[in-house]
Amino acid sequence: MPEFDSAGSVFHSRPQHLAALLAERAEPARLWRVEELGAIFRHQLSAPVMVDLGGFDPATALRLRHLSEAQGLVLKSFGELFRHPAPPLELLQLTKDFAKLNRDHPESCLPPEIALALYYLAIAAAWVRLGKRITQLPDAELRRGLAWTRGQSWVEGETRELLDAALAGLPAAGGGTEAKA
Repeated sequence: MPEFDSAGSVFHSRPQHLAALLAERAEPARLWRVEELGAIFRHQLSAPVMVDLGGFDPATALRLRHLSEAQGLVLKSFGELFRHPAPPLELLQLTKDFAKLNRDHPESCLPPEIALALYYLAIAAAWVRLGKRITQLPDAELRRGLAWTRGQSWVEGETRELLDAALAGLPAAGGGTEAKA
């Protein structure tokens, strides 16, 4: 029985067939079901900030410890950080950076959807709770990201309310006002 020549078949294939094959592979496979994402998200909101953010360099980890214990705040989880009426700005920035690194890292333990939600929640908390913008995203892109996060079925309760407040606080779509970080 003759052996199949896969390289030869690729070279003799029609370009449109190869393009279609590559296009099918371009979109990443969905690894998590919606209910699993919900459980992971709830777990992440209750996860100790020091465990996840403590992976930064030693100086940043020490600064993080001081920030999360500053003035008796003792912020233990991401959920507490996002719900706090006046969370430390630097802690929100570290959370945003942590989420961005995890979203883009192929070996991250966090599903990209969860990392993206944390990213937008940190931005929303800084905007709503402190009146500070910690992103350079244009308003339209920020609005899309906040709306995407808010639209996830696993985002509920106070978290969804925070996103609603952030969306309401952004200039109207097409208003032309672009704040800079």
